Amino acid sequence: MLDTAAISLDSIFTFGIDMFVFLLGLAVLIFVHELGHFLIARKCGVVVEKFSLGFGPKLAGFKQGGTEYLIAAIPLGGYVKMKGEDPGEELADTTGSFSHANVYHRLAIAFGGPLFNILFAILIYVIVYMNGVPALGTTVGMVRDDSPALAAGLETGDRIVEVNGETIRFWDQLLEIVHDAPGQPMQFVIEKNGKRLVEKNITPVSEEITNLWGEKENVGLIGITPLVRRIANIEEGSPADQAGLLKGDLLLEVDNTPIRGWQDLKTAAMDKPGEELNVTVRRDDGLTYDLKLTPKPEKIKDETGKDVTIGVLGLGLSGEMEVEQYGLFGSMWRSVEETWKLTHLIAVSVKKMIFGSVSAENIGGPIMIFQFYGQQAEQGFNQVIRLTALLSINLGLINLFPIPILDGGHILFFLIEIIKGKPVSERSRERAAQVGLFMILGLMVFAFYNDIMRIMN
Repeated sequence: MLDTAAISLDSIFTFGIDMFVFLLGLAVLIFVHELGHFLIARKCGVVVEKFSLGFGPKLAGFKQGGTEYLIAAIPLGGYVKMKGEDPGEELADTTGSFSHANVYHRLAIAFGGPLFNILFAILIYVIVYMNGVPALGTTVGMVRDDSPALAAGLETGDRIVEVNGETIRFWDQLLEIVHDAPGQPMQFVIEKNGKRLVEKNITPVSEEITNLWGEKENVGLIGITPLVRRIANIEEGSPADQAGLLKGDLLLEVDNTPIRGWQDLKTAAMDKPGEELNVTVRRDDGLTYDLKLTPKPEKIKDETGKDVTIGVLGLGLSGEMEVEQYGLFGSMWRSVEETWKLTHLIAVSVKKMIFGSVSAENIGGPIMIFQFYGQQAEQGFNQVIRLTALLSINLGLINLFPIPILDGGHILFFLIEIIKGKPVSERSRERAAQVGLFMILGLMVFAFYNDIMRIMN
């Protein structure tokens, strides 16, 4: 039996906020998508009979300009109902009918939803970059033994400010430049002790790494990692919380091991489950504090599927951050760049899932999206709208899949019509729609299964 007394008011309040943010984000994405279909349909002279947010029973609505605008009970979708949208529908007057519209107009209407999702993501990123977003800076953490960086004299705490005459502010910039230049001598400008600038000639060596999709590739590396040691968050009731660690603390040492990043923390603490450890932190008041921390033993499966015991700390770390901020035109350019990068990343990930090189276990459904919204809501508005932008790109791309009942399926039929010079037969479309519905339902069931298994594990 559920013990309702064990459910705190704070938990109920947090769940309510997370649910509100989730439903609001979902409603906005659906509205933007359907708005794309709606506006382009109106522009093409097609009559829109209904504009609905959600499915199922009508909760509220009104009628204006020949269109009924309504909110339905189930908020996991939405639709635009156009006159003559059903090819089998008998019309006394075909004026403004979708099925009797020019094929290029129908193609534009089908493409409108995904297009507006992409444009919406660009708009969000314009706002984000005008407002400013934290990005990992170029302060050096660990310098690997026998690396080009060590040979050049780089040390923990140095900041890379320029490479080959190009100003460098963010770690991603640095990675991109170095990765693309194995074996090529490069001139680095390094800031030491926060003021003194020195020039260093460093040649990246070619090394094999594992990319986002678990594939091996050769890139240029100089043997450094970013300085990551500021505590970004503490889980309530965790070993870190019980030890008295606070958000914002600089984690200096664990059992006399200097902390420069996650690898140091793993060696010094996570690999020592159940052991009492001495932790030294520096706080905003400039003072250092010595605390006792005991990592909680927890069994997990390693990369080979073998059970291993690690020490759970219950904290998150962040690096030395810089604010990435631009004016209007700079934000527009950066937002297009970011949207394109994420679009390409999602498209490649989906392709690799289809061909089996990336596990389909990564597919998530509404439960995972709800969890993501809850996590980002704790980090602030900026993080919530960035997640909304990412999901908007996802929604746009998924709807372009050539699956009947999705926009991509309609687009495919219209392209075939353009090539053949006549519409695809109604019978063929009905059969394809049945197959498409089966595929979508199967994908939804699989996504829910993955969500539930993630919770159980």
